[in-house]
Amino acid sequence: MDCAQAMEGGRRILLGTLPTGRVEPAPVAVGVDAVVAVIHDARGWMDGWKVDELVAEWEDCHAAFDEAEAAVAVVLDVAASTSELEELLEAVSDVVAPLDAFADAERAWHRTWRIPRTPA
Repeated sequence: MDCAQAMEGGRRILLGTLPTGRVEPAPVAVGVDAVVAVIHDARGWMDGWKVDELVAEWEDCHAAFDEAEAAVAVVLDVAASTSELEELLEAVSDVVAPLDAFADAERAWHRTWRIPRTPA
């Protein structure tokens, strides 16, 4: 499930832009750009794992793209208008939380996929 791994990477980059401790993080826009790029790439991979056994998970992931992308603009607005970590964290959560659908789909894939066996 390359999509799940890619989504996790994008999430980590975005979360890594949040200010913590004394280290100056990368600009939030860098993390947003990473998530948007991963979403764009993963959209192209979606048909590769659309199988009957995982249709519900596939649809959840497809919807997660739209939900995460819709929240991206809010993150940029919040980052530009406030220095409050709590507000920024809430906005970032609205981008990354929907992408949990990919981890859920990966777990479902591992539960349902079996090595094809040829009759003896």
